[in-house]
Amino acid sequence: MSTQPSQDEPLTDRLATKFYRRYYKEEIGKLAQKYPNEQRSLEVDWGDIHQFDPKVADDYLTQPEQMRRYFEEALRIFDLSIDISLHAHVRVGNLPEEYTFYPGEFSPSEHLADYRSIRGEITKTSDVYPKIEESAFECKLCGTLTRVPQPDGSFQEPHECQGCERQGPFRVNFDQSEFVDAQKLRIKVPPELADGAGQKIDAFVEDDIAGDVTVGDRVVVSGIIHFEQESSGQQKKPKFDPYLEGHHIEIEKTDQQDLDVSSQERKRIRELSDGAEGDPLDVGAQSLTTKVFGYDLEKKALILAMVSGGQIQYGDGDSDRSTLNVFLIGDPGTGKSKLIDRAESIGWRTVGVTSRRATGPGLTVTAEQDDFGDGDWSLKAGAFVKANGGTVCIDELDDMEPDVRAFMLEPMSKQKINASIAGEQATFETQTSVIAAGNPKHGRFDPYEPIPEQFDFRSDLLSRFDLIFTVQDVSKEESDRELADHVLDVRDAAKREEDVLVDEDDDVAEPIVDPEIFRKWIAVAKQQPNPPFESEAVKEQLRESFLEIRKLYDVRDSSPVPVTFRDLEGLVRIAEAAAKFELSNTITERHAQIATEMAGRSMQDVGKNEDGEFDADVVEVGQSKSQKDRKKTLKLSIDDLEDEYDSGVPRERVIEYIQEDCDRDYSADRLHADMDVLLEAGEAIEPQTDHIRYLGRVT
Repeated sequence: MSTQPSQDEPLTDRLATKFYRRYYKEEIGKLAQKYPNEQRSLEVDWGDIHQFDPKVADDYLTQPEQMRRYFEEALRIFDLSIDISLHAHVRVGNLPEEYTFYPGEFSPSEHLADYRSIRGEITKTSDVYPKIEESAFECKLCGTLTRVPQPDGSFQEPHECQGCERQGPFRVNFDQSEFVDAQKLRIKVPPELADGAGQKIDAFVEDDIAGDVTVGDRVVVSGIIHFEQESSGQQKKPKFDPYLEGHHIEIEKTDQQDLDVSSQERKRIRELSDGAEGDPLDVGAQSLTTKVFGYDLEKKALILAMVSGGQIQYGDGDSDRSTLNVFLIGDPGTGKSKLIDRAESIGWRTVGVTSRRATGPGLTVTAEQDDFGDGDWSLKAGAFVKANGGTVCIDELDDMEPDVRAFMLEPMSKQKINASIAGEQATFETQTSVIAAGNPKHGRFDPYEPIPEQFDFRSDLLSRFDLIFTVQDVSKEESDRELADHVLDVRDAAKREEDVLVDEDDDVAEPIVDPEIFRKWIAVAKQQPNPPFESEAVKEQLRESFLEIRKLYDVRDSSPVPVTFRDLEGLVRIAEAAAKFELSNTITERHAQIATEMAGRSMQDVGKNEDGEFDADVVEVGQSKSQKDRKKTLKLSIDDLEDEYDSGVPRERVIEYIQEDCDRDYSADRLHADMDVLLEAGEAIEPQTDHIRYLGRVT
């Protein structure tokens, strides 16, 4: 049912005297001062309309043309302190999520003529062009002007001259006609969410919002769903293409490559990097998010990943990657997802990836046919390409399909993607750091199982992360009390819209740096030149730290290799990023110490085998050397005993054989777990309960 003006008080009067005065008095005053040259629209939040009158808000969704006229007429009759009549647009945005869709995720026929929001990425835009709204036709015989309003999608000429009543000929008098700026936009599902070429819808916008967005912007465009009938020559087809008559644009994310930093902001950033508010990395960790309690080292690692080091080019054309990649793996509810979200929102040139919906082409490049213009096929950038020079943020990496995760390997290691279409080869740069979070393979860490064995990720992917931290929900009375106080204090302060009052020893505090300044700090740091070592002493400090770990164990076949030279390159990248974040021209001893401590903590978390030894194979090949040795012994033992049994070897016999005949001090629980792994991997079968038969060949 439509919202009609009541007999007691017309809707336009209610909107003017109550709604606008209650919710938008100040905004209308500013509009009046700038109208019409600087501003010609009033932006209205749909939630405010709903709070004022739910029925009016619902009618705006189902009868937008009529409701828009009411709102704009109410704006025209609004009682202003200055003598001006506002013939301005009212642009309604911020619709509820149930009325906001990605292209292709809704049935256009079910929403025809409704007011809806379309979320997506701008992949194409036309030039801003003049669109005629009312044509002034001049009769060539008598010169009389006949004005004809021009509806969308057609061009109507007068039936006859209003002067001589002849049927033309006419010419358009452009000086007397009315034009408005217009633009066509193509909105598509973002590449990291798209399956193949993805879904799209075109939107048409006019007047002051034409030209507001550019290719690559992530937007929500609100407007009216229409259909346009397809035709071939003079023959109309029974097919209709949906399009959006756009009335409101919200830019959710735009390319921050050309971030504008004022001289005053640069001065503030320089002061912060020089320690005006304390240790720069400590300040950064607190400014990243105060909502997540603790995890200071992890916060610092995310900041350094967003800054990263610098790419090294060698004379023979070879290069070392510059990006620093960080992976947080841990229990649910520990705040790791919030950290990833904050990095995405605060970082410079970041692209977020939704794991469950991600596709391989969406991460790299997609091929699509261009029906916006010439119909040619082209390659479109995926998440890693769009984030070139910035960061890809991935939450719930464990929810991403394994074959999709495999697409991450090339851009992470080679820093580029090679693709071809129609015989043409194209190379896309992907100098992109990766910040990711995920859960253990059983959802939560098992305190009785070695950490490395709880990873369900390919070793070639894990080895591309410079830093891996485990985030565990461990119950300790003192820390639990601190965390509970923190959550309650921060939440209560946010509701009261006031600063949190803290004691000197309390970790609850407001961000030291305003988010916008912090974002620009990261951007400025990212653009710093790649710093060399301050001195030979600093270089020696990093070298000796690395070599000390390398010689922790005897170099013999039975000993693990604690770290590889890949880890040394990671140490340098961490030190480079720390120096750049402080806007330092060189890597100092302090930066080398930061790198050593951060890498050391990562090794403590995931670089040890079940015997407590540092073992590079945990990450490099997916299992520790002791794991490999134990599993090889297990396979050989089952193989040795096969001939004694017709229906598999009893598990207990296998364990007895290993512990006594092979003289190995492996626990029964550990060997049972290894046999379960063989069964899960299809390397063995269970012919009968508690019996096992190995199917492979022992190598």
